[in-house]
Amino acid sequence: MIKKIKNKYMNTFFKMAAGILFVSVVAVSCNKILDSKPADFIASEQYFNTEADLNMALGGVYSSLAQDGTYGRYIPIELEMGNDEGHYNNRNNYSNVPSLYDCQSSTKIYADCWTALYQGIGRANLLLANIDKATASDTAKRNIRGEALFLRAFNYFQLVSRFGDVPLILTPTTQVSNPNYPRTPSIEVYNKIVEDMKTADTLVREITQIGNGSRVSKTTVEGILARVYLKMAGHPLMLGLPAYDSARTYALKVITSGVHSLNPSYKQVFINHSQDLYDYKESMWEIEFYGNNTPQGAVPPGCRFASQLAMRYSGTDPNPQIVYGYGSYVPSGVLYNIYATYPSDTLRRNWNMPEFTYNSSTSPRTTTNYAPGTYTFERDCGKWKRDYETLIPKQRDWGPTNFPVLRYSDVLLMAAEAINEVDGPTAEALGYLNQVRSRALALRIFPSQASTQAAFRKIIQDERARELCFEALRKFDLIRWGIFNARMDFTKNAIANSSATSTNKNRFLGGYFNVKLRDTLLPIPSAEISVNSLMTQNAGW
Repeated sequence: MIKKIKNKYMNTFFKMAAGILFVSVVAVSCNKILDSKPADFIASEQYFNTEADLNMALGGVYSSLAQDGTYGRYIPIELEMGNDEGHYNNRNNYSNVPSLYDCQSSTKIYADCWTALYQGIGRANLLLANIDKATASDTAKRNIRGEALFLRAFNYFQLVSRFGDVPLILTPTTQVSNPNYPRTPSIEVYNKIVEDMKTADTLVREITQIGNGSRVSKTTVEGILARVYLKMAGHPLMLGLPAYDSARTYALKVITSGVHSLNPSYKQVFINHSQDLYDYKESMWEIEFYGNNTPQGAVPPGCRFASQLAMRYSGTDPNPQIVYGYGSYVPSGVLYNIYATYPSDTLRRNWNMPEFTYNSSTSPRTTTNYAPGTYTFERDCGKWKRDYETLIPKQRDWGPTNFPVLRYSDVLLMAAEAINEVDGPTAEALGYLNQVRSRALALRIFPSQASTQAAFRKIIQDERARELCFEALRKFDLIRWGIFNARMDFTKNAIANSSATSTNKNRFLGGYFNVKLRDTLLPIPSAEISVNSLMTQNAGW
């Protein structure tokens, strides 16, 4: 059942993040964050006293994932786009953009992501170290401990999968005498991620108790564990079959729980994100956003990823439901052709890369429809359409759209992938794949089409693009499969040989010419290296 509610913790979570700055001292060596001790530091003995204190502190951990540096903008946009499903499209800025692969380690976006993730880790460390002091029920402490452990592990998962070896800090850092931390080998970081997530799995609540996907639940932990194991199975660790088998185990835990199912309407999944409608059966974990940054500097401000991915519209319109869209990132024609591999798969294609464009020169706004099969390399993203936002007034940069970190369709596809890697293309694996395709009104895949492990692997790789495009997973997938650079080269050639205009070709191609072998990892921010004498840089940076 879809519930229209706002998590009752939302306002306190963001008030915590905005108004209580004690957490800033525990972010580890991030952009000189340990250079001085904030004057308004609230000592732990003055704070962690009640269950309300614990929930507010937990809100500070969650809020690290709602910043510009994480899911508010940079993880879904600048740090993810620039792959075979989509690319940069800004007509005015052609330099120093991570998705164009022309940046240096001093680029602020890298530092913002690093800092936000370590802030969340520091907040979790402080909460975990003080949770037993509070006067609260054992059940409340158990649940909060589980969420904090998971969120710390998830932040480390973001760090290690994007930056490689990173410092593994597991205790509060309240002094500034030693801001120097060495990089921990990735395998040790992953092992700790798995350990903490497995512990969290025994502590957090069922999603049926929470009632929505705004907070971490048992099946969310299990679904993300499946994702972690799939990464560990592939590049760069290459742990292979044992990790695939563990991924299968945790994906099947979610499936056999009986708690989750696919929303009958693919489109409605994303309309819900923009309208604060919750459907935890499909959308298992969302990063919550609420607000439009009105007045300026309001807390919470809202998200910015939706305006960047929104269909282009730069005009004005008397209808308050119509809002500016940047279209700074657009789908690639390669994604269009991935849909075209199975011609029946038009529902998802036409939703995610619509068959029309907005006309910005008219008021009220009008649209132009594309002729079938045209403009395959020059469309807009349409996964989240700002027309569906209900918060008024709408603001050109900020909006209330939630970001889906984990959906049930992803779990089904992870299960299918892991089963194939362990046992080959079984009927069970094919069944999970076809559940996703059937919801999309796409033709089922038959055993004859997936008769070998390699054939089924390719189908899964394409299906993840069709189902999960623009959900900050494609670059992650391409890297763990070991095909990122090859797919970038393939996309470059496809654009160069396409029917797109010369102007658009030149604009789209930049990142594909710039990409290098080094780009499977982000650089360690130069600001971090400047204050941490034990920090080293990634190869090629």
